[in-house]
Formats: sequence, structure tokens, C-alpha cells
Amino acid sequence: MLGRGYYLALAREQAKRLFGIKEDAPLAAYMDELKSAPDMKKSGRLLDVGGAWDALHRIATDGELDPGGGDFPGNHVVLGGKQLHHGTDFSTILIRPDIVAFVSETLNELKQAEVREKFQNLPASYSKPRGDKEFVELWLAITQLRTFFDAAAENLEAVVFTVKYS
Repeated sequence: MLGRGYYLALAREQAKRLFGIKEDAPLAAYMDELKSAPDMKKSGRLLDVGGAWDALHRIATDGELDPGGGDFPGNHVVLGGKQLHHGTDFSTILIRPDIVAFVSETLNELKQAEVREKFQNLPASYSKPRGDKEFVELWLAITQLRTFFDAAAENLEAVVFTVKYS
């Protein structure tokens, strides 16, 4: 089962600490620490996209849930950044500050009608429902990500996408 996806915009000190972590267990613990920090959400530097990340990655790439799929910068919207950990228990992917602006631009170029069409035409490997409710959740995530990535790009922050698989 695919879990809830979270984006975190990292301040310089948070990024330094992240880069110093070399083991999986401390990395997962640090992601949990950041996700539960009240100041992260209050400051708009934490975004919970729920399960919409799966469809979003597929739409921004080649339709599959493959970290190596698609072209730059679309492939960096979710899974295509630097893999800090990608396993059966969780994934943590870094989007460098110099890449964040490109991802922001890609998100801002998405048109609702095109996203809906791509969503409806995802390959059979995407086995989740594709109704209006699911599309509204996906489009809401995209609009929230636009604001999130615009701010991260303006602040020259690294972004991390993380998801725990349940």
C-alpha cells in the first residue's frame, strides 16, 4: 500500500543536518521529526499531499511509478530527485535548491484539462479509482504544490519528498 506523501522545504540548518545523516533509521526518524514539528506546517514549509503523489508522479513523467521515468524537470516533481532512501519501507528524495525553480515552473505550466485527460488515461498499472473526487484531490495537491514550490524557489530552499509505505 502506498502511503501519504509529504514535501518539506528545508532551511539551511535542516539541510546541513540532513546531509550529515548516512543511515536509513536516523533518516526516517529525522523525516518524522520534521513532519511533526509545529513550526514546519505553520510556516508553510510542510505539505501533506496524501496519496495524490502517485498520480502526480505518473502524470509528470511517463505514466509509470518509476523514479527514473520521464524527462527533466517533470521527473523531479515527485520521485526523480536524488534518492536518499528508496526501499520497501519508505522513500526520501531530495530536490536540490538549484532544481526547485525548474520544478516550480513545471507545476505552474500544468493545465487542468490536460491533467484530467492524463489522469483518465493513466496505464493499467495505476489501479486506483479515477473519478471526479480523486481528480479534485489531485488538482488540489497540484495547486498547493505550486504555492509550496514557488516559495521554496524564492527562498532558494532544498525540498524533500518523503513517503512511508504502509
